[in-house]
Amino acid sequence: MIATTDRLRVDYAQYYLYGSTYAEGQDHDAFQRIRTGNSVAAAAPDHLTVSCGTHAGSIRLTVESRMDPPGPPGADWEAVVDLSLYSVTGELGVQPWGGQAADEAVRGNLAAAGAGWYRVRVETRGRDTGRALNVANPWVEEHRLTLWPAPPAPDHVHRVTDEVGKATYDPTRPADPPIPPVPSADESLLRAWARSAGIAIDDNKPVPRSVRALAAVAGVLRSHHEQ
Repeated sequence: MIATTDRLRVDYAQYYLYGSTYAEGQDHDAFQRIRTGNSVAAAAPDHLTVSCGTHAGSIRLTVESRMDPPGPPGADWEAVVDLSLYSVTGELGVQPWGGQAADEAVRGNLAAAGAGWYRVRVETRGRDTGRALNVANPWVEEHRLTLWPAPPAPDHVHRVTDEVGKATYDPTRPADPPIPPVPSADESLLRAWARSAGIAIDDNKPVPRSVRALAAVAGVLRSHHEQ
């Protein structure tokens, strides 16, 4: 899936990717992590916050969902970062500030591989022009989001060359680690049971349905809840 819109609404210099389990305000320190991290974006389970130069108005946004990593970023992007994002339910979509609807062109699910870990590349240009104008209609700032399934890894900054980014980005700081989901008690119990039964499971993905089915037959959760 590749889609582009010239009118993604931004307010307070931000927009998001949301999953269906995200609750408004849940990732309350996202902007602080952007300022003390890669200067472009911050991720938490089912949530990605992207920082713009434009305070209010429109930006141009291209989104791409793919199953393999993209090639090296083009030289014409001023800021490029890769970071890890966990999708709890296998649904991730573009979300403007304040619960507004995204432009129809970029609506849709970007989590092509279902629930689990994704790598997100955020590429930006024009943030300095957007910051100088403050309010931009039509757009002067362009972003691109590329998502693909990949194991979690710390943030990787390819480059930050715009003044908006350089105001906070410090290349000597350690890269931010990915934020994993908080497992429920049932999820932890299923993983422990699977290991005790000699069933190999991937800690970077949700417990497979096949394992859940076997655990149901064995009465694992039922016996635990009855205690």
